[in-house]
Amino acid sequence: MADLVLRNGKIVLPSGIVDGEISIEHGKIGRIAVSGLPKGDKEIDVGGKTIIPGVVDVHVHFYDKRFSNREDFTSGSSAAAAGGVTTVIVMPLDTPILSIPSIEKAIELGSKSSIVDFSLHAGNMSPDSIGSVLEIASAGINSFKAFTCEPYQMGYDYIQELMFRVRSVDGVTVVHAEDQEILSKDLGQLRKRKDPLAHAMSRTSEAEKRAIENVVGLTGRTGCKTHIAHVTTGEGCDAVEKAKARGAPVSAETCPHYLIFTKEDMEIWGPYLKVNPSLKSDSDRAALWQALKRGTIDIVSTDHAPATREEKEKGWADIWQAPAGVPGVETLLPIMLSEGVSKGRLTLEQLVNCICTKPATLFGLYPRKGVIQEGADADLTILDLNCEKRISADELHYKVGWTPFEGMRVKGTPVMTILRGSIIADGGEVIQSPGYGHFLARWV
Repeated sequence: MADLVLRNGKIVLPSGIVDGEISIEHGKIGRIAVSGLPKGDKEIDVGGKTIIPGVVDVHVHFYDKRFSNREDFTSGSSAAAAGGVTTVIVMPLDTPILSIPSIEKAIELGSKSSIVDFSLHAGNMSPDSIGSVLEIASAGINSFKAFTCEPYQMGYDYIQELMFRVRSVDGVTVVHAEDQEILSKDLGQLRKRKDPLAHAMSRTSEAEKRAIENVVGLTGRTGCKTHIAHVTTGEGCDAVEKAKARGAPVSAETCPHYLIFTKEDMEIWGPYLKVNPSLKSDSDRAALWQALKRGTIDIVSTDHAPATREEKEKGWADIWQAPAGVPGVETLLPIMLSEGVSKGRLTLEQLVNCICTKPATLFGLYPRKGVIQEGADADLTILDLNCEKRISADELHYKVGWTPFEGMRVKGTPVMTILRGSIIADGGEVIQSPGYGHFLARWV
């Protein structure tokens, strides 16, 4: 007898959307059928609602011992679970994850505290850590974060050396792509200003374009799979598209805040919308949506990086004193359903590809994660595509108690989240205990 059977759902499969039912056995998807599955030990009639794979967010900052006041594994994974996200890959914030002891510590803490399944990126890489790639990979981490800009800048020569090492373990180099030489050009003058828009103006489209072009050139020499984090501009999209047309092993992501806000919104939100890279223009925002629809931008992740109200408030008087980053993991799915699917920018199948299947594929988790098919982990998110609500921080699970999407009206929301066959969130409430999440080793 199956442990759980979901009936009367609209199931988003790789082949399309079908009316049907799913049986779950021992945490895996057992069978998928139009009808007629045997009775399960537990049954749920989803009432015609939509069932998609659990969302995979490959760029979250849940763990940094220096900033546990902002977020930790328990609070961040609670937000993920409530938002329909079943798997995350944790990116270092400031404290490096570059040695076996630091990796083991992060895995230990996550295994005790996380509600959702998790993996880790190594970073932030430096010239001194290039020689550790093989050792890091032996611990089940096959993605390595590098910056082309301060405060973690690696020169392009060092990034090339890193790529050769990463390719040797069949890994992925993840790059924050803004060219430091261009960023430095006007920074001295802009730092004399204290207003929020000065920060936005300091991180230009040209800096992103040049860095992406330079990094893409390195992939041609090294053959290393390379992922461009948080693309923000039309010029950046064009650079990625040209690279793909040449056959470069390049993928790219953007984030909900770049798809929703522009730099003009900083006049209202001020330091609360300070992010790196910065928000750009309305035409850039439109270009991101088009690139996502075409597949030039492969995935949407959140770069979930909260800061406290007290930290952000300092930026009203001096924008350079506020930390960059916004919370986003819990609102990823409703925002993308509303602004993407409901408004006709993406089909539901396209959305599932860019927040479930493709992230899992790029980072070595597919077909265990990111897809509804027999034998995959039973990670499922049930959606009410007709539910309309306003986003309110009071209903979210972040430590920091705020969201830049406050008051935004959305259509479409997750109503149940299932991880490995167990319900972890129901109706926006987290019902699973910390420690249920598993570390996902991504072996080379």
